[in-house]
Amino acid sequence: MTGLPPDRLEWARPGDRTADYCLWDYPPLGPTAGRLRQATLLWQSLAAAGAGPRLHALCDALRAGLGPGQTVWGAKRSGGVTTWEFYFYDYGRLDRSVSVGRVLALLAPFAASPLADPARRPYFMFSLDLDDALAEGRRPLDRINLYIGHPGSSVSSGLSYAYTQEGLAFDNLYAFFDARREMEQVRAKLACSAHLDLPGPSLDALLWPELSRCGVVVVANKRACDGLYFSRITVDQLILFFERLGYPEAVTGFVRDNRRRLDHLLFDVGLDYAMADGRLVVTKSAYYGLL
Repeated sequence: MTGLPPDRLEWARPGDRTADYCLWDYPPLGPTAGRLRQATLLWQSLAAAGAGPRLHALCDALRAGLGPGQTVWGAKRSGGVTTWEFYFYDYGRLDRSVSVGRVLALLAPFAASPLADPARRPYFMFSLDLDDALAEGRRPLDRINLYIGHPGSSVSSGLSYAYTQEGLAFDNLYAFFDARREMEQVRAKLACSAHLDLPGPSLDALLWPELSRCGVVVVANKRACDGLYFSRITVDQLILFFERLGYPEAVTGFVRDNRRRLDHLLFDVGLDYAMADGRLVVTKSAYYGLL
């Protein structure tokens, strides 16, 4: 049924957290008995990509140290290769309990880091890239992405910075929109892009009608591309996303075969895009869930 070891098939339990990739909670769409957790899709992505046991153990250590439902994972696909980014939230700002220092300590048995804890910076979340090389100690954890609030606008937004030994470098601006009430603002934001030629392609090439019926749309302005995210989509929309972008059958087929076991959940997906030789090209895509 799955291609996963039995211990990696995670069955939902009463009281499980259901939240989107911003760790904003939502009620499950239906009964949870006999259903799967989103963490199962993480294990499936690791298995499909041939990830080693140390990376599995690293994920287990994060959940053991922070608790279930406290970490967001993202499986990113670019050029046929899957990588993973993990996201850590604490909206307490300086009163946070989920800090860079705490996560670095949890990861220390797997990978050393030369980075100091930026404890006095008012970040509300941070993320880092995890892979076999890091889990096996073949590369240091030398970059963390810090996310800072961006008040002063009617649009909810945030800024991300790359934090390395050289300091902070600005990376991305994220703008959040209510998909039901603010689609015209989304279209205006997409059209005002440094990475699209004018006259630009039809925005429907980006704003897929099948996915636009979601909860929240996020537009990101990045250095080498722009990004578009659809938050709180259904499992059927997730399958469509996989199929349209040509995900491996090991991933798409797993979700398709287990659709009924996942239909109590909402999902989040994203894609990066830019112009290449006069065409709109998706350079990377991703899907997200709770660990």
